[in-house]
Amino acid sequence: MSAEHNSKHKGNTVPGIFNWKMVRKALRAAEEGVYCWNLQTDEIFYTEQCLRMMGLPFNEWAPNIFTEAEQTIHPEDRQFFINTVQKYLGRPTVAPLRVEVRLLNLRSRGWRWIRVNGLLEHDKNKEARQLVGVWVDITRRKMADLHAMEDRDLFRNLINFLPDNIYYKNRESRFVMANEATAKKMGVNTPSDLIGCKDTHFFADETTSVARSEELEIMRTGVPITNRIHQESWKDGESSWCRLSKFPWYDAHGNIKGIVGISSDVTELIKTQQRYRRLAEQLDERNRALEKEISLAREIQHALQPLRIPDRKWTDATGNTRRIARFHHVYMPCTGVAGDCFAVFPVGDSGVGMLICDVMGHGVRAALIASMLRGLMEQVSTLADTPGLLLSSLNRQLFRIFSQANITMFASACYVYLDLDKRRLTLSGAGHPAPIILSAEGRAILPPIPRSPALGLLDTALYRESEIALEPGMKLMLYTDGLYEASNAQGEEMGVQRIMSFLQHRMPQNIKEMIDISLAGMHQFTGSTKQDDDICLLGMEFIEEAAEMNTETQNP
Repeated sequence: MSAEHNSKHKGNTVPGIFNWKMVRKALRAAEEGVYCWNLQTDEIFYTEQCLRMMGLPFNEWAPNIFTEAEQTIHPEDRQFFINTVQKYLGRPTVAPLRVEVRLLNLRSRGWRWIRVNGLLEHDKNKEARQLVGVWVDITRRKMADLHAMEDRDLFRNLINFLPDNIYYKNRESRFVMANEATAKKMGVNTPSDLIGCKDTHFFADETTSVARSEELEIMRTGVPITNRIHQESWKDGESSWCRLSKFPWYDAHGNIKGIVGISSDVTELIKTQQRYRRLAEQLDERNRALEKEISLAREIQHALQPLRIPDRKWTDATGNTRRIARFHHVYMPCTGVAGDCFAVFPVGDSGVGMLICDVMGHGVRAALIASMLRGLMEQVSTLADTPGLLLSSLNRQLFRIFSQANITMFASACYVYLDLDKRRLTLSGAGHPAPIILSAEGRAILPPIPRSPALGLLDTALYRESEIALEPGMKLMLYTDGLYEASNAQGEEMGVQRIMSFLQHRMPQNIKEMIDISLAGMHQFTGSTKQDDDICLLGMEFIEEAAEMNTETQNP
């Protein structure tokens, strides 16, 4: 609106038939605003109340809501408002314009509901000259109506779409309201068909008698029943179970009108619980039998592990030097049976084979695979002096077994061949960490081992080797992940480097001390003697001494 037009609606008087001061006071008292829209010039006059509804002072320019609806009317109401006004102007009638819309407060940018009333005034030629009317702020009433309607819709959705049975009964225990679920349960077409009925129309006498007694007690005391499992006997002889709650129903004055009931069918749950109870008893018997079998398997598995591994001795051709490989091991399953396994066996006249394996997972399945590996080792024993070929053969056979059984499993492994004649270690790994080697001076190292996949994953996997020299006083320890993956209270894993640092600090004098110190370091780091995984440690100490110094009291 231009400044000229703006000035025309600022004044405190308006041409017409009424005293503006009196009308203004009356409208202020009524909290209603008056407008006058000149249809010929599109100028509009607002009273102070109209401008206040738009968040504007009385002397400030304001848009014409009829011609500039996009600035003032809510987008969802805008087209409806425009259409209603145009329809009213296009079809002259003695009836007033009435339309309810949301009006924008131009200062706060909030919305309020107003009802726009109006009447057309015509000139001498019966042409529409101006639209005069009032705005009424109906925000409180509209919001109350919307909230009430929303509450009714929510309640209707609640009782009609919840699977629970919801119903109201009067003081005579007759249904006065129910939802669809209750009607379906009772076998009637609609909830209206239940109105006026009693439980005696549907249930057997023992059920109706209990229900009536409960409802009378609730109406007498006002104390509800909540979440009670209730067995129902029907007139046709069938039985069902429900989870039942009943509450007193009060009127606006606090008097009890009846009861409100909520129930849900738990028949299948109760029957399932009964079946599960019977199954649980059967499972207990089977578990006891299985525990006996696992106990036997544990005893067999422990029996297969040697209590002590004998030394491997070799004397050179001159008879002046004797070389000894001395062994020690620790085998600690975290459950009844373990997936870790190891083997130490002589190879030829001067060799020793050392194998350690860690099967994926724990328990019986891993233990079975570990037992299979022991059996397969006997089949590939002719390759014991070539670690790479031995692991390749084990991998192919394990892959074939897994493929035929259609299972996904694998086992990590590390194989070490000791040649006492050539004073040489040959190593090969299958997804397993390298052993820790401790020199005679107490320096801990990890020998380089070519990276290769675990056993049983790839049929054509190749396993390469690395060699290091055997030195007097050298100690070697193979281990599984139960040692270095042990975690402390903060969830931090111990790691191989901590084990090596611990060994270098403690300087073990023999292979038994090396293994004992490693375990002690793990327990010190975790702060507990418990273990979450199987632990297997296999160690070797290399000793070289003059043959004439040997006595019959040496270890065999």
